[in-house]
Amino acid sequence: MTESPRLCLVEDDAIMRASLCQRFKLESIDCDCFIHAGEAVDALAQRDYAALISDIRLPDMSGEQLYARLLEAGQLPPPTIFITGYGTIDQAVRLLKLGASDYITKPFDLDDLLLKLREVSPSLFEDMHEGSAELGVSLVMRQLKNTLDRLAAHRVDLLITGESGVGKEYAARYFARRCNKGDAGPFIAINCAALPEDLLEAELFGHEKGAFTGATKSRRGMFEQASGGVLFLDEVGETSPRMQAKLLRTIQERVVQPIGSEQIIPVDVRLVYATNRDLKAMVDRGEFREDLYFRVNVAHVHIPPLRERKEDILWLTHRIVDNYFHQHKARRLILPLTERYLEAQPWPGNLRELANAVERACILSPQEVLGPREFGATGEESLPASEQLSLKEAMEHYEERLLRETLQHHEWRIAETAESIGISRKNLWEKMKRYGISQPE
Repeated sequence: MTESPRLCLVEDDAIMRASLCQRFKLESIDCDCFIHAGEAVDALAQRDYAALISDIRLPDMSGEQLYARLLEAGQLPPPTIFITGYGTIDQAVRLLKLGASDYITKPFDLDDLLLKLREVSPSLFEDMHEGSAELGVSLVMRQLKNTLDRLAAHRVDLLITGESGVGKEYAARYFARRCNKGDAGPFIAINCAALPEDLLEAELFGHEKGAFTGATKSRRGMFEQASGGVLFLDEVGETSPRMQAKLLRTIQERVVQPIGSEQIIPVDVRLVYATNRDLKAMVDRGEFREDLYFRVNVAHVHIPPLRERKEDILWLTHRIVDNYFHQHKARRLILPLTERYLEAQPWPGNLRELANAVERACILSPQEVLGPREFGATGEESLPASEQLSLKEAMEHYEERLLRETLQHHEWRIAETAESIGISRKNLWEKMKRYGISQPE
């Protein structure tokens, strides 16, 4: 089996290293992290990496010395990007002359770093697993993406079901992009439950001037506006029997008749429907037309709630945190303890509730490190007095917990533990001594 391309990261700053590793994980990039340049040199001699990202200022040697070591050993270094501060830009320029691919200056946007990385090492971004992580990292969401890709290649309408807030419109927009690949067709969305029946009819089918009180000019309906693209009908289960009858004719014949007009207008549009209700049960109760149900339910996908795909909770959390950094240039780090707390929550409001919670924590937290208390946790599940922790104290708390849990996971085997967290055995022993960690009898 072909080994997946891997990235080698050398960064001694704990928060920067954690932030980068979190983002690379989101992008499904396999990454080996090192604190010392010497460890990275040894690793680079033992395996082929698709790319190297290294800070220039490191504890044991500079990035320039690291690169020189690789060249002296007769190795062809992988595509290399150096992270540099203002004081080391001259070194970065010298490294470019030696063969390095690029450099990026602090502070930098993670998206900018990923763009540079994609340019110098596209193999890292090739999908090595089934489905990419555009909709989620859980198996069910990867399979959903593959299904949407296949459906988009055929001329079918789509029904998306799921609880409120699971991301039905996001999936609809992804489907529309796949349908319109290479085409600039529009995506138009309307919430059928948000408008009175008469106004919904006018919005969907259009109207002539003077067709009703307030119609001061003619207006094209959304079916016409979306021609050549996708029309998203959200909460289609909330439509009235009269509106269901009009929708049925339009869906069957692909024509609309604006209110107050005798003209029949053909429309060329893909339809995506969404509902959080059970349409089949509504048909059985006489609340939804059976013939319309069969028209709507040609191709059907269901999006499960977050509580049934917990792998996506952290994926979404880190994407929201990254977006916050991109907008406000304020870095936030999610502690492992916080990750476990977030995964344990039921999130009845799904993505919408999670996004609100993460954005609120990012805005209100006075510190870079987000503990469970920033998300409303109390008691033992929270960091003790996290609101009073300095950044240094929070990172030490994080590091100690990580060491203990990793040692327990590897049954206190020092070599395996050191390798899994990217430090030397000597460094691990020193940290265990510092935190008073010893194997229980």
